[in-house]
Amino acid sequence: MFSSRNIHFALLGIILGATSGYIFAFYQVQSSMPRELPAAAAAGGSGHPNVNNEQLLGMFKEALAKNPNDTTLMTRYANFLFDLGRYSEAVEWFRKAIAMEPNNLDFRTDLGTALWNAGQKDQAMAEYQAILKIDPKHMATLHNIVIVDMEAKNIAGAEQVLKQMESIDPKYEGLESLKKRLAELR
Repeated sequence: MFSSRNIHFALLGIILGATSGYIFAFYQVQSSMPRELPAAAAAGGSGHPNVNNEQLLGMFKEALAKNPNDTTLMTRYANFLFDLGRYSEAVEWFRKAIAMEPNNLDFRTDLGTALWNAGQKDQAMAEYQAILKIDPKHMATLHNIVIVDMEAKNIAGAEQVLKQMESIDPKYEGLESLKKRLAELR
C-alpha cells in the first residue's frame, strides 16, 4: 500500500496540482489587470496634443462662433477665463449665459463668484442674495457665502450660514472642509 512507487506518484500529483493551481491563479490575476498604456502615454505624455492657454482661448472662441447659443460652452469658457484670473471677462460670459437661462442658479452662483473675484463685492453679494430668494437651500450659493464671509473675516456670519447648511444637508460633501477652514481662522 505505501510502496515507494505510490509515494512518488502522490508527491508528483501534489506538485503538479500545486503548479497547475499557481499557473491558473497567475493567469486569472493577469487577465483582471488593466491593459498597458499606449506608447505615447507610457512615455509620459497623456496622448493629447500639447496646447497652451492662448490656443485654448482660440478654440473656445471658434466653438462659440459656431455655437453662439450653447450655454454650457459659454459657462465652460467663462470658467476657463476665471481660472486664468480674467474675472471681468468671465463675468461677461456668465451674464451672457444667464441672459439665455435666467433661472439657472448654478450659472448665477458662478457669476457671483466671478464678481467677487473681480472686486465687485457688493454686486456679488447682491447676486448671492437674489439666488437665495429663489432657493434658500441652494447649497453652492451657501457654500460660497461661507467662503466670502471667511475672506471678509465675518466669522459669525460664516458660522451662521454653515449651521444653516448643516441643517439642510448634514451629508453635504463640502461641510468638513468649510468647518476646517473656519476653525483655522478662529
